[in-house]
Amino acid sequence: MRAAVALMAMLLLAGCMQQDGAQPTQPTAPDYSYDLLVKDVSTLPQNVYIGDNYTVEVFVQRYGVYAPSAYRLRVFDSGQTLYDGIVSKPGLMESFSFNYTDADDQPHNIRVYVESADILHSEPPLSLENNFLQRTVHPQPLGYYGACYSCMHLYYDAVSYVMRQAQSINMTRGFTVHRVGLYLRAAASAPNNAPVVVEICRDDRGQPGEAIASSSIEGAEVGHDPAWHYAQFQNLTLPAGRYWIVARLDTTDSYGVQWARSEGNPYGEEYDTMAMDLTDWAAWDYKRFDFVFQIY
Repeated sequence: MRAAVALMAMLLLAGCMQQDGAQPTQPTAPDYSYDLLVKDVSTLPQNVYIGDNYTVEVFVQRYGVYAPSAYRLRVFDSGQTLYDGIVSKPGLMESFSFNYTDADDQPHNIRVYVESADILHSEPPLSLENNFLQRTVHPQPLGYYGACYSCMHLYYDAVSYVMRQAQSINMTRGFTVHRVGLYLRAAASAPNNAPVVVEICRDDRGQPGEAIASSSIEGAEVGHDPAWHYAQFQNLTLPAGRYWIVARLDTTDSYGVQWARSEGNPYGEEYDTMAMDLTDWAAWDYKRFDFVFQIY
């Protein structure tokens, strides 16, 4: 009997001790009240060309039941700050445009950051991974350079001592030329003293005029298979206008090279190319197609 009473007393004491002890802590539910995110970064135009201007477009979206009073938006183009400011009373989706950014020949690293500026209610920590987005813009060179060599048929026109070829270019704004690329091949290798001369000329009533600058491509480097070859220019800044790229050889020590072209005018207009054959008539004549070239 005494043992039973003692056991009952121990059970009652244990129950009292359990009631007096601390209750297990319940985990705090995650805060999903709102989520800011950079939805997209794009450019207008979609294809950015070296020397042109382009617009950066940013889309910021929020989710959740809570509407933050404001957020801070920061937009960078490589080392340049396009925007750093507060957006008050943002909607569910906001779009922002930033005009105009000069496109040089380097990749442009577009970076966008958004963060809550609501003093009373900060953005939940679990949502912060969506607050950043970046896009790298690779400006394309000016010119017609064959977007798909494997799916188009190219033709080749001779550049030699007696044959000169010319391609016009139209600059819509001032532009600094660093190098000009020609897509070339050669029937026979040229000696080292037979460079391909590349000139940038003014327009003279629709044909090549006075040479503004001259460079060269080493003829011995042009092989049988077509490839890109570049003439380097320094401190050549051209105002807006029409100019001509002229390719020629000044020596008879080489059979010359062949410059790739395409039928039609994928780059520009019908009268963008000309040729001069010194064995026939030393005057420029229209060819009505486009050569394959690049300008950086």
